[in-house]
Amino acid sequence: MIIVSSNILNLDEILEGGFYKPSVVLVAGIAGSGKTTFAAQSLFNAARVGETCLFISTLSESPAMINNYMSRFSFFDQTLYETNKMNILSIGESLLKQGQEAVIEFIHKKISILKPDRIVIDPLTVLGDILSSYETRPLTDDERRGFYFNLFTSMKSWNTLIIITGEFIMEDLQKSPLGYLADGIIYLSEEIVGMRFERNLRILKMRGQKYMPGKHSFDIRDSGIVVFPKNLPQVWGEKPASKIKISTGISGLDTMLKGGIIDDDVMLISGTTGTGKTTFGLHFICDGLHNKENALIISLEERPSKLVRNARAFGIDLEPYIQKKMLEVHYVSPVSYHPDEEAWLIKKKIKENSVKRLLFDGIENLETALPNSIERKNYMAVLLDLFSSMGVTTVITSEISEHFGGVRLTHETLSNVVDNIVLLKHVEIEGNVKGFLSIMKSRGIKHDTEIREFDITEKGIVVKGSMKGYESVLSGIARKISGEFLEKKDKL
Repeated sequence: MIIVSSNILNLDEILEGGFYKPSVVLVAGIAGSGKTTFAAQSLFNAARVGETCLFISTLSESPAMINNYMSRFSFFDQTLYETNKMNILSIGESLLKQGQEAVIEFIHKKISILKPDRIVIDPLTVLGDILSSYETRPLTDDERRGFYFNLFTSMKSWNTLIIITGEFIMEDLQKSPLGYLADGIIYLSEEIVGMRFERNLRILKMRGQKYMPGKHSFDIRDSGIVVFPKNLPQVWGEKPASKIKISTGISGLDTMLKGGIIDDDVMLISGTTGTGKTTFGLHFICDGLHNKENALIISLEERPSKLVRNARAFGIDLEPYIQKKMLEVHYVSPVSYHPDEEAWLIKKKIKENSVKRLLFDGIENLETALPNSIERKNYMAVLLDLFSSMGVTTVITSEISEHFGGVRLTHETLSNVVDNIVLLKHVEIEGNVKGFLSIMKSRGIKHDTEIREFDITEKGIVVKGSMKGYESVLSGIARKISGEFLEKKDKL
């Protein structure tokens, strides 16, 4: 028994290598879920690397009709038929009328001649229904079960990888004899999440083989099916904790943090609308770019052109770094954010571009893509841990709704998954609104605990002096402390 590739992009990662050969794998799902595309893509890509493949259609469709469907995908290659690496066999009406034994014998003879490395029977469930329609009476469940048992017994003798497809809802699949006869079961499904359509793939069974559990998203594109493995918690090898500090790009904030943040940390910039969260993050990115560190910005709020334009107003010019391929701005609308796909894509970008600094701007917008708060929190925890394990220093921004009167650190309960939290607030003082910041958390780093004023100027952010002589600053409405109280405080 050997392991062969599924030839479905990224599926081998979930299967920890591919499919066992020989084995029988059932690809199940409702109509339109992608079963035939899955099977055809596996065959054509296998034929392209030298395998002899056989596609058996049980729908009495001509090879021309089958090829017409497959030709819309880039994996289709007509020349593979000319070299006999790809073969199509359609079970016609006249054969079906001869009964079950005749069908099995016909398939067995063709396989003996072709000796294929990989076979698809599409769909197997319809074969049983068609057979019953040509009987003088309907087949009983026992007779259909017997047919499947005889067919699977014959399949075992073919000594190859066999992919069968079947139209099932989950409840029916659990009752079907195909569920226990098949060595592996892959279930394709669809669902509406928020405002987006999501395709999902689950490995329900893979006899004698390890695989990645859970629900993984996939998409059907011109190239065929692309699977996006779920971003699950990983067990990373223990490594020494870093002690290297890097600058946030804002000298006053670095001073408050006693030199900056650790280079594998995650820092959260939290604040209300207009407090400068994105600008704080852009300073951090630019400091890395100035030090020849590649960077990535994930934006759920502003498109790249708009972000670049707005940054210039504060003395930050991103365009030269984008041109040099040192910086990429990846914009995703929250409505079309596919969590598994985006996690896979971000990981790919970090590896390919050797990214050292990352800004995830507008993390609160993930509520649209992940309405369930527990799933959303878990997703971010795993994603941020992935960034740190890859040696990336990360800044995330989160908008909080309160403007005046309340203190709230984050849109989500993220305090346990980040290392540093900087809170930005608009504060009303004697009729004027000013910006103030406070370091609410700094794991493993001594930091300034004072509340400091800051300005956003044409040259960037400037952190100013501490807010002395006032109380209730973080509530949003500061109150001046009386001189008598200050004198008593100084004496103490």
